Amino acid sequence: MIRKYLSLILLFLFLQISIFGQFSIGISISGIGYHPRGNAQNASFYKWKIDRIGKFTGFANVSLLASYRFNDYFGVKIMQSIIFHDCAGKFAGLTHLGINLYDDILHWKNPKSEFSMSFGPLWYYRKDWTKEKRYQNNPQFITLSKNKRWEHKFVWHGGLIQYDYFLDNNTSLTTTLFPGYPYLYTFGVGGAYHFR
Repeated sequence: MIRKYLSLILLFLFLQISIFGQFSIGISISGIGYHPRGNAQNASFYKWKIDRIGKFTGFANVSLLASYRFNDYFGVKIMQSIIFHDCAGKFAGLTHLGINLYDDILHWKNPKSEFSMSFGPLWYYRKDWTKEKRYQNNPQFITLSKNKRWEHKFVWHGGLIQYDYFLDNNTSLTTTLFPGYPYLYTFGVGGAYHFR
Protein backbone atom coordinates (compact mmCIF):
# COMPACT_ATOMS: atom_id res chain seq x y z
CA MET A 1 0.00 0.00 0.00
CA ILE A 2 2.81 2.43 0.91
CA ARG A 3 4.62 1.60 -2.34
CA LYS A 4 1.47 2.42 -4.29
CA TYR A 5 1.16 5.87 -2.68
CA LEU A 6 4.88 6.52 -3.05
CA SER A 7 4.72 5.57 -6.74
CA LEU A 8 1.78 7.92 -7.29
CA ILE A 9 3.60 10.79 -5.56
CA LEU A 10 6.75 10.21 -7.62
CA LEU A 11 4.72 10.02 -10.83
CA PHE A 12 2.93 13.27 -9.94
CA LEU A 13 6.25 15.03 -9.25
CA PHE A 14 7.77 13.71 -12.48
CA LEU A 15 4.79 14.99 -14.50
CA GLN A 16 4.96 18.35 -12.77
CA ILE A 17 8.68 18.65 -13.53
CA SER A 18 8.46 17.51 -17.14
CA ILE A 19 5.38 19.60 -18.06
CA PHE A 20 5.90 22.81 -16.10
CA GLY A 21 9.53 22.71 -15.00
CA GLN A 22 11.61 25.83 -15.39
CA PHE A 23 15.21 26.36 -14.30
CA SER A 24 16.72 29.81 -13.72
CA ILE A 25 20.08 31.15 -12.63
CA GLY A 26 20.97 34.64 -11.52
CA ILE A 27 23.49 36.93 -9.92
CA SER A 28 22.87 39.78 -7.51
CA ILE A 29 25.10 42.39 -5.88
CA SER A 30 24.42 44.09 -2.55
CA GLY A 31 26.05 46.99 -0.83
CA ILE A 32 23.86 48.46 1.91
CA GLY A 33 22.61 46.75 5.06
CA TYR A 34 20.09 48.01 7.59
CA HIS A 35 20.32 47.07 11.28
CA PRO A 36 16.88 48.02 12.69
CA ARG A 37 18.11 48.12 16.29
CA GLY A 38 21.38 49.83 15.53
CA ASN A 39 24.55 48.62 17.22
CA ALA A 40 26.21 51.56 18.97
CA GLN A 41 28.70 49.42 20.92
CA ASN A 42 30.02 47.71 17.75
CA ALA A 43 29.48 50.55 15.27
CA SER A 44 32.79 52.12 16.24
CA PHE A 45 34.72 49.56 14.17
CA TYR A 46 32.26 49.28 11.24
CA LYS A 47 34.39 50.17 8.23
CA TRP A 48 31.68 51.64 5.98
CA LYS A 49 29.04 52.86 8.44
CA ILE A 50 26.70 55.50 7.06
CA ASP A 51 25.30 56.80 10.36
CA ARG A 52 26.79 57.15 13.85
CA ILE A 53 25.12 54.12 15.49
CA GLY A 54 25.54 51.78 12.53
CA LYS A 55 21.92 51.34 11.49
CA PHE A 56 23.00 51.72 7.86
CA THR A 57 26.29 50.18 6.80
CA GLY A 58 28.01 49.41 3.54
CA PHE A 59 29.38 46.03 2.55
CA ALA A 60 30.47 44.21 -0.64
CA ASN A 61 28.48 41.11 -1.58
CA VAL A 62 27.84 38.93 -4.63
CA SER A 63 25.05 36.33 -4.53
CA LEU A 64 24.55 33.43 -6.92
CA LEU A 65 20.98 32.17 -7.17
CA ALA A 66 19.54 29.06 -8.80
CA SER A 67 15.91 28.01 -8.76
CA TYR A 68 13.75 25.29 -10.21
CA ARG A 69 10.05 25.91 -10.63
CA PHE A 70 7.93 22.76 -10.53
CA ASN A 71 4.64 24.42 -11.49
CA ASP A 72 2.84 27.78 -11.31
CA TYR A 73 2.90 27.79 -7.52
CA PHE A 74 6.10 26.41 -6.06
CA GLY A 75 9.69 25.32 -6.64
CA VAL A 76 13.06 25.25 -4.88
CA LYS A 77 15.77 27.90 -4.60
CA ILE A 78 19.39 27.89 -3.50
CA MET A 79 21.43 31.01 -2.82
CA GLN A 80 25.13 31.33 -2.08
CA SER A 81 26.32 34.77 -1.00
CA ILE A 82 29.99 35.67 -0.92
CA ILE A 83 30.56 38.70 1.28
CA PHE A 84 34.01 40.03 0.49
CA HIS A 85 33.78 42.93 2.94
CA ASP A 86 31.20 42.78 5.74
CA CYS A 87 30.41 45.57 8.25
CA ALA A 88 33.72 44.99 10.02
CA GLY A 89 35.69 44.61 6.78
CA LYS A 90 35.96 40.82 7.09
CA PHE A 91 35.06 37.90 4.81
CA ALA A 92 31.68 36.23 5.34
CA GLY A 93 29.17 34.03 3.55
CA LEU A 94 25.55 32.97 3.56
CA THR A 95 23.96 29.78 2.21
CA HIS A 96 20.20 29.36 1.82
CA LEU A 97 18.07 26.48 0.50
CA GLY A 98 14.32 26.86 0.48
CA ILE A 99 10.91 26.12 -0.93
CA ASN A 100 10.06 28.91 -3.38
CA LEU A 101 6.48 30.22 -3.57
CA TYR A 102 5.34 32.26 -6.57
CA ASP A 103 2.82 35.06 -7.03
CA ASP A 104 0.49 32.79 -9.02
CA ILE A 105 -0.70 31.48 -5.63
CA LEU A 106 -2.44 34.86 -5.25
CA HIS A 107 -3.70 34.70 -8.86
CA TRP A 108 -1.60 37.74 -9.74
CA LYS A 109 -0.47 37.25 -13.32
CA ASN A 110 1.59 39.88 -15.09
CA PRO A 111 3.76 38.74 -18.02
CA LYS A 112 6.43 41.36 -17.22
CA SER A 113 6.63 40.84 -13.45
CA GLU A 114 7.13 37.94 -11.06
CA PHE A 115 7.34 37.87 -7.27
CA SER A 116 8.66 34.90 -5.34
CA MET A 117 9.49 34.14 -1.70
CA SER A 118 11.61 31.27 -0.45
CA PHE A 119 11.49 29.74 3.04
CA GLY A 120 13.99 27.28 4.45
CA PRO A 121 17.28 26.74 6.27
CA LEU A 122 19.96 29.39 6.26
CA TRP A 123 23.58 29.26 7.39
CA TYR A 124 25.52 32.49 7.99
CA TYR A 125 29.25 32.48 8.75
CA ARG A 126 31.94 35.13 9.04
CA LYS A 127 35.55 35.59 10.04
CA ASP A 128 35.91 36.05 13.79
CA TRP A 129 35.08 39.55 15.05
CA THR A 130 36.29 38.92 18.62
CA LYS A 131 39.76 40.23 17.71
CA GLU A 132 38.25 43.71 17.48
CA LYS A 133 38.97 45.43 20.81
CA ARG A 134 35.54 47.00 21.23
CA TYR A 135 33.49 44.04 19.91
CA GLN A 136 30.64 42.83 22.13
CA ASN A 137 29.24 39.48 21.02
CA ASN A 138 25.51 38.77 21.06
CA PRO A 139 25.29 34.97 21.58
CA GLN A 140 21.62 35.01 20.53
CA PHE A 141 22.75 36.21 17.11
CA ILE A 142 26.02 34.40 16.44
CA THR A 143 28.29 31.74 17.97
CA LEU A 144 32.07 31.54 17.95
CA SER A 145 33.38 28.24 16.53
CA LYS A 146 35.67 25.95 18.51
CA ASN A 147 38.72 26.92 16.42
CA LYS A 148 37.99 30.62 17.18
CA ARG A 149 38.47 31.60 13.55
CA TRP A 150 34.83 31.77 12.47
CA GLU A 151 31.50 32.82 13.89
CA HIS A 152 28.32 31.18 12.60
CA LYS A 153 24.54 31.09 12.83
CA PHE A 154 22.15 28.41 11.53
CA VAL A 155 18.38 28.93 11.41
CA TRP A 156 15.64 26.73 9.98
CA HIS A 157 13.37 29.64 9.08
CA GLY A 158 15.45 31.77 6.69
CA GLY A 159 14.02 33.36 3.58
CA LEU A 160 14.47 35.57 0.54
CA ILE A 161 12.05 37.81 -1.37
CA GLN A 162 12.71 38.31 -5.08
CA TYR A 163 11.12 40.44 -7.78
CA ASP A 164 11.85 39.84 -11.48
CA TYR A 165 11.09 42.33 -14.23
CA PHE A 166 11.27 40.54 -17.59
CA LEU A 167 13.07 42.23 -20.47
CA ASP A 168 12.12 39.34 -22.77
CA ASN A 169 10.89 35.77 -22.38
CA ASN A 170 14.11 34.54 -20.76
CA THR A 171 15.97 37.51 -19.25
CA SER A 172 14.95 39.51 -16.19
CA LEU A 173 16.27 42.26 -13.97
CA THR A 174 16.00 41.21 -10.33
CA THR A 175 15.78 42.86 -6.96
CA THR A 176 16.16 40.84 -3.77
CA LEU A 177 15.39 41.53 -0.15
CA PHE A 178 16.93 39.38 2.56
CA PRO A 179 14.99 39.94 5.79
CA GLY A 180 17.38 38.76 8.53
CA TYR A 181 14.84 39.69 11.22
CA PRO A 182 15.47 41.20 13.73
CA TYR A 183 19.17 41.88 13.10
CA LEU A 184 19.79 42.84 9.48
CA TYR A 185 18.03 43.56 6.18
CA THR A 186 19.90 43.67 2.88
CA PHE A 187 18.80 44.72 -0.59
CA GLY A 188 20.37 43.51 -3.84
CA VAL A 189 20.04 44.10 -7.58
CA GLY A 190 21.06 41.89 -10.48
CA GLY A 191 19.84 39.78 -13.35
CA ALA A 192 18.60 36.26 -14.08
CA TYR A 193 18.24 33.95 -17.05
CA HIS A 194 15.19 31.65 -17.17
CA PHE A 195 15.42 28.45 -19.23
CA ARG A 196 11.92 27.96 -20.61
